[in-house]
Amino acid sequence: MSHGAILDDLNFSAFMSSKICHDLVGPVGAISNGLELLEEETDEQTRAYALELIQFSANVARNRLEFARLAFGASSALGSDVELEVVEKIARGFVEEGKHKLHWSSYRGYLDKTCVRFVLTMIMISMTSVPAGGDIFVKLTGDKDVPELEIRCTGRGARIPQEIASMLMGNTDDINPRSIIDYYALRLAETCRMPLTVRKDEDDIVFSAKTLR
Repeated sequence: MSHGAILDDLNFSAFMSSKICHDLVGPVGAISNGLELLEEETDEQTRAYALELIQFSANVARNRLEFARLAFGASSALGSDVELEVVEKIARGFVEEGKHKLHWSSYRGYLDKTCVRFVLTMIMISMTSVPAGGDIFVKLTGDKDVPELEIRCTGRGARIPQEIASMLMGNTDDINPRSIIDYYALRLAETCRMPLTVRKDEDDIVFSAKTLR
């Protein structure tokens, strides 16, 4: 990232807020629709559907908020290091709300919160490698001081996301709400001293990041 443009704080905050709100509008809107159905309908089947819609959408919204709180926020209640079992649980709730499945493998123990943000953000980006759905294999090896991350994405039409590929080539002059997560990931990689690479391995997409020693 050091060779690319650094986004100013005001635009960074605005773009991140826009991204988080965009991800929450869908489930929150669905809750509102479900409440309207309950208010207007007397048919029992329709009301049962409305309750299912509300429950599902509330779970999605909660999972997305928990993910955003840890991936993008301070989350001071968890301390400076986060237990990896907690990270896995939050990641799984976020990944598996739809067409993706998470396969998690990590050492036991804790990880620095900044590196946790990096791992979660990379999981988010990896899901865009298989937009039609697929499997996300996360492998976190090493230890708290020298972590190594690999994320393998398998699924129909797997591809390297254009935004992260462009930024890895140093093209950071046109950052927007669509690409802000990729920019954020590379800033985190730099802070964690874990340079990011991405490659196509036959039909899979593989993201890797190893701590510089």
